[in-house]
Amino acid sequence: MQIFSRRNINIFLIVFVSTILVFALGWFIFLRPSVTSLNKSATVAGSSLQNITLTEFDANGKLIWEITSKRADYREDRKIADVEEVKGKFYRDGELLMEATGDRGTIDQVSKEISLEGNIKAIAVQENVDMQADRMIWKSEDDILKATGNVQIDRSKDKIKMIGKELTAQPSLNIYSLEKEVVVTATEPKLEMKSEKITWDAKNNRAFTESPLSVIQVKDQIRLNANKGSWDIAKQEVTFTGDIKALDPNLDVDIIASLATWNLEQQLITIPEAFTASSKSRGIVVKAQKGEAQLEKEQINLTGEVAASFSSTQGVVRSDRVEWLIPSQTVTANGNIVYQQPDKNLSVSGDRAVANLEQQTITVTGTNVLSTLTP
Repeated sequence: MQIFSRRNINIFLIVFVSTILVFALGWFIFLRPSVTSLNKSATVAGSSLQNITLTEFDANGKLIWEITSKRADYREDRKIADVEEVKGKFYRDGELLMEATGDRGTIDQVSKEISLEGNIKAIAVQENVDMQADRMIWKSEDDILKATGNVQIDRSKDKIKMIGKELTAQPSLNIYSLEKEVVVTATEPKLEMKSEKITWDAKNNRAFTESPLSVIQVKDQIRLNANKGSWDIAKQEVTFTGDIKALDPNLDVDIIASLATWNLEQQLITIPEAFTASSKSRGIVVKAQKGEAQLEKEQINLTGEVAASFSSTQGVVRSDRVEWLIPSQTVTANGNIVYQQPDKNLSVSGDRAVANLEQQTITVTGTNVLSTLTP
């Protein structure tokens, strides 16, 4: 007598297979390790994968990042993957912000942070800003990028480069702040800007700082120092504010002011507030309410309550306007001229005065020249 009929065997096999499938499905749903999407099957804690792609999405199903790596070691207990030879694409609200490569890195699924290290090269794709650093951390939820160690950012169309020790950036806004020994260099014209912190608004083509800075025109070694400044890269204008000191060593001219704008292309420094210009070697000090320095023409124009003093004659010229031609050592004053030489009790008034610093002469002319000599 048969203990099991063919029908009973079939029923047994169906029940056995069904049981196996139920257990397998339960393991897949409830017990399998939770890892970022991979181009391979999920692995158990502590496993390693080769040539993989990892992706992460936000609550709305939009891509946060896509990372490819030659090798990844996954730590299930901390939801962290250690990756090597990394290439990454980083997104904000589903929009591609940045692409980066590095020797190695760490992906934290809990904090949504990615850190890269070693030979990092990145590009902010919206404004074509290139970046290099030794270490970089991308905090996707905060839209913050931090980089340290030999940081460099540049954009080829502007022909400028910025280097520093630390970078804090908002790639979605294209704002990059460099700190510690920051140097900005431009090639046309060749220029250097130095400060302890400089922020670059790449979208609006502007670099600015609230910290003391110095700007050097490399060709003529013209230097301007100030408490803070702003560089309009498109207009090629740098605006300086607070305790400004400018020096042209070739012309031996110093300028002290509180506000000034330097147009690099026109080689023009405009000073809209009271300032002082001087030359020690020529023995002249000029003060005015406003003025401009034309660097190419080597000429300074001053207007408003102008006073020019000359050490050679111990005299002072006061007027409405003064034109100082530095190479010819000629100072020309116009409007309401008063020349005084206190040591000789001399006072001369007129419409125009011309002083030749080399010959140490002053000539006052006009329709009503009046000279007064007090014994």
